[in-house]
Amino acid sequence: MPASPVCEATAKKEPELLDALSNGLALLRLFATGVPTMTMQQVAEKLGVTRAAARRLLLTLQHHGYVAQDARQFAITPKVLELGHAYFASMSLPVLARPVMHALAHELQETCSLGVLDQDAVVLLAREEPPRLLRVDLGVGRRLPAFAHSMGRVLLAALDDAAQAAYLRDATLTMLTPATTTDPGALAGILQRVRKEGHCVLDSEMVDGFGGISVPLRDGQSKVVAALGLSMVLGRRSRKDLLRDCLPPLQRAAQQIEWVLRARAG
Repeated sequence: MPASPVCEATAKKEPELLDALSNGLALLRLFATGVPTMTMQQVAEKLGVTRAAARRLLLTLQHHGYVAQDARQFAITPKVLELGHAYFASMSLPVLARPVMHALAHELQETCSLGVLDQDAVVLLAREEPPRLLRVDLGVGRRLPAFAHSMGRVLLAALDDAAQAAYLRDATLTMLTPATTTDPGALAGILQRVRKEGHCVLDSEMVDGFGGISVPLRDGQSKVVAALGLSMVLGRRSRKDLLRDCLPPLQRAAQQIEWVLRARAG
């Protein structure tokens, strides 16, 4: 039977390396490939070690809480996530979010963006696009009117009542398309609904024929720190279509990013 990549990696002896630690890390990498459970014999075969050595590895990881045993099967526990905490802590939000955004953009074949509120604008922190011919030229750092953007409305809805009232009092609500909401009272009602529903769908309010759907991103203290959104050419798609096809995967992506934010916060 040919040796596995993990086995080949551990087979190379280096005088300064600890075999037991190398094998323990190799075992965790095995689980990271998506294998849900393994027996002691399977671990021994995958790592190219004796059954006794595999037993010591598994019992050591079990003792420290990284592996759990159910009869003859062993599985990793959520405690292994702590091992990535230092790495997460050193990363910025766009870097943390980008892999999730990339996957979402390619899954739905729509542009995925990350934004924050800065005064009366939503600022793009990251943007992922699937390969296609038609694109909207909006780069990272671009400022867009918050009142007419789905991410902007999600972020405005998260403001406390005093800050939101101040925004509605002072904002210049310019008509960008025939569908743009320019009445402060109407916008206030929309923001209340967005706050209640936890998402925002926009149809041709910033650019005619283009739509968007966004959700908030919360940190470990449940504070809204950014918004995650999808933008697209609407074509024949309706608000109902976006809610059915785009909202569930968008919410799952937001949950993944929020989990990373909580892990970073410790």
